[in-house]
Amino acid sequence: MSSTMTSKLVFLLVLFTITTSWAIQNATVDEENYEQGLLERELRGKRSRRWPRGIRPPRVLPASAGGIQDVVVAQDGSGNYRTIKEALDAAARRGGDERFVIYVKEGVYRETLTVRANMKNIMLAGDGLGRTIITSGSNAAGNKNTLSSATVVVLGDGFVARDITFQNTHQGHQAPAIAVDSQRAAFYRCGFKGYQDTIYARHGQQFYRECNIYGTVDFICGDATAIFQNCKIYARKRSSPANTITITASKREAASSSTGFIFHNCRVMADSDLKPVIGRYKIYLGRPWGAYARTVFIQNDFDIPVDPKGWMPWDRVDKSKTVYYAEYNNKGVGSSTQGRVRWPGVRVITDPDEIQQFTVANFIQGDTWLPDTGLPFTANL
Repeated sequence: MSSTMTSKLVFLLVLFTITTSWAIQNATVDEENYEQGLLERELRGKRSRRWPRGIRPPRVLPASAGGIQDVVVAQDGSGNYRTIKEALDAAARRGGDERFVIYVKEGVYRETLTVRANMKNIMLAGDGLGRTIITSGSNAAGNKNTLSSATVVVLGDGFVARDITFQNTHQGHQAPAIAVDSQRAAFYRCGFKGYQDTIYARHGQQFYRECNIYGTVDFICGDATAIFQNCKIYARKRSSPANTITITASKREAASSSTGFIFHNCRVMADSDLKPVIGRYKIYLGRPWGAYARTVFIQNDFDIPVDPKGWMPWDRVDKSKTVYYAEYNNKGVGSSTQGRVRWPGVRVITDPDEIQQFTVANFIQGDTWLPDTGLPFTANL
């Protein structure tokens, strides 16, 4: 082969390598921007369709701060308001029920808040876990009930929160970080830090995705129809001498009720304060607040030891004959189902068809309303 021919082949090879490298680099798409682009195109397509009464096409807030928002809350005065309550009051005055986005800048907001029933389709968007924090020490001591003792109470339908930490610092009584009595409520990349009754999921269809949840006693409780997907659940050390930790307390009250708690692809762990003393504690998946309590754990990873019995009675009241407690394809040190309590409603599911009733698509009909929130979800297993 001549030297001229060799030079041409080398040149073509170099050119091909450079062109391919350029194409690959330019084909790489930032995941968040790509996701956002898909969401915005989806919403543009939906704006022309007719929506059910009481529901409007929502706005989408990009992952980066400074996206689409109606008002900004900033403690330093750089926004429209300095407190979240002022922003919620503005939302109540707006009229209509279109999505109203409140961007809450980084900071610790010491407030107790209520999203009233007439405040529909509110979105709270912060700067991230541990950066935008709403906190209080409110609790059920005295004459207050569990609902009114929460740091944040959500009563308005269509509520969405993302990138915010809800916190209640009180120990010793019921003290929810959040209480939710809302249809189609959704939470994404949120933190819920408390002790007893951290999330009071009181009523309504609810969805929690990629959230961090901390607590000690019944720290996910209520009678909602709720799914927790890809969340991290942290058991904490108790301040009292008691040595039991209960993750859930479903308040389902009738066999015909559609409510219950589903945990899908979550990770259950010990918080840093519990790790050194975890051997002192008995950790249970839950106990029945309501006579027909229903809780299902699907494909979760248990990094902490769960008491072999799995489920704990509700004080001295026997509800064992009517509960529905199920586990399916979990893993980790606490996933063994050997030794579970022998209640009629406690079961280990092995049939993949049987577990389908508890997916996002089937249990909360999430594929019909979650796309309108702009949040990611997995509809099926």
